[in-house]
Amino acid sequence: MIALAIERGMDADQLQKFIDARQSWEADEARKAYSQAISDFQAKCPIIEKADKAHNKQYAALDRIWRTIRPLMEETGLSVVWTVNAPTEFGLHLEGEIRHRLGHAVPISYDLPMPDKVTGQNAAQQMGSATSYGRRYALCSALGIVTGEDDNGLAAGSAYITREQTEELAVLLNNCPRGTLESLCEWAGSEGLADIPADKFVGAKKALIAKQPKP
Repeated sequence: MIALAIERGMDADQLQKFIDARQSWEADEARKAYSQAISDFQAKCPIIEKADKAHNKQYAALDRIWRTIRPLMEETGLSVVWTVNAPTEFGLHLEGEIRHRLGHAVPISYDLPMPDKVTGQNAAQQMGSATSYGRRYALCSALGIVTGEDDNGLAAGSAYITREQTEELAVLLNNCPRGTLESLCEWAGSEGLADIPADKFVGAKKALIAKQPKP
């Protein structure tokens, strides 16, 4: 089309406007395709069973989630790319993108406190565990993946703490004694910090404040 425009004698300004309009149209079509792909993915993605266990908690491991969703990702033209995996003052920061084959991409990110050291794990293994944990939560959040048991929607109304509340608890956890995160999750009946039920936020915050070092 550009070659045809040149053949018809478009000047440079007209050609640039034509290119800009074409790029805007393509970007809009890519956004539409991405939205449709996400809708199709969520319509077909099953609830993924929590068939793995760690620290006496059932959960769906990242590899189990990926094996389940990879065929649907390919079918709908979606992919995930992780671009940042960096330690921070409070823990670990992850960044990535959910991309569609037509070029549209949506950024995803996740911040989490580093877990307490696990016996037998060196620093690299600890970072690997934290990375898998963060990617699992970020991926599920971005794609609307649900893990657990299919109860025909009976538990669909359950709600979890917000991102801001998660970050608030993470800051408090940073100054708490070792083992506090595991104790908190056990009390809340959650896999991790991000899926603490919303109605337990106030209690969790009070418990963490009580464990802060005395001035």
